[in-house]
Amino acid sequence: MAEQVKQVTKEQLAAQLLEVYETKQPIDFFSKVQHLSVEESYDVQQVFAAKRLKQTGKEIKGYKISMTSPSTQALFSASEPAFGTLFEDTLHRGDTELELASMLSPLLEPEIVFVLKEDLSFGAAEQEILEKTVLHAGIEIPDSRFADWFPKFQLSDLICDNGVTGKVVLAAGGRDDLTLEEAAQIKLTLTHDGEHINRGYATEVMGNPVSSVAWLTQKLAERNQYLKKGMAISSGTFLSPIPLARGIFRADFSLIGQIKLEVN
Repeated sequence: MAEQVKQVTKEQLAAQLLEVYETKQPIDFFSKVQHLSVEESYDVQQVFAAKRLKQTGKEIKGYKISMTSPSTQALFSASEPAFGTLFEDTLHRGDTELELASMLSPLLEPEIVFVLKEDLSFGAAEQEILEKTVLHAGIEIPDSRFADWFPKFQLSDLICDNGVTGKVVLAAGGRDDLTLEEAAQIKLTLTHDGEHINRGYATEVMGNPVSSVAWLTQKLAERNQYLKKGMAISSGTFLSPIPLARGIFRADFSLIGQIKLEVN
């Protein structure tokens, strides 16, 4: 009986998140009234993803990984990263224009996006990931269905809200010939309207972005899931997130190229 009540609650929470997509009116944090474990929060996310797929017809096309540095994990007393689900209308390939008004409270994070050339095995390790993926320059735009969300949310809120997934922009081309050592050496330069904002390093992402994807494969394997050919994985930010603003952002990654995002 208790399990039935819990399942209804998960359905209701997922429905509340979906409603925000229609109303554009953010809601209060679930953590104010719900005490959800990490696994229960992922269950809510899974229900949300299934409902969104049914409602929009937009297929699941990958995942995003959050909290890939010790400093961000410390903010939420977490011992590992968290993930969210990407849909076909979440992903934008090539230099992209977006409307700021189409989002709620978006941030910007420069990230490497891994695109799978083949299915990965359950719990695939770094070498298999490198052999079966293409690394693309990318920009993730986290956004939340919760009001006044960053950095005030709890871990359960982040996971329930699909890892605060907004949009992911990735370059049309990439590299599939890097070694694990080379992937760890990638440097990032971010500019806004031609002005330098910051530099970042791949080592900020779990020591190596490939290791971040390996963490995801292990986490999905625990839920009897794996990464499939064609999926895109946004692997974790090189920099602390910044508010998204109008103008032209360029994220230039050494060894793999750059991506341009124009925000109107």
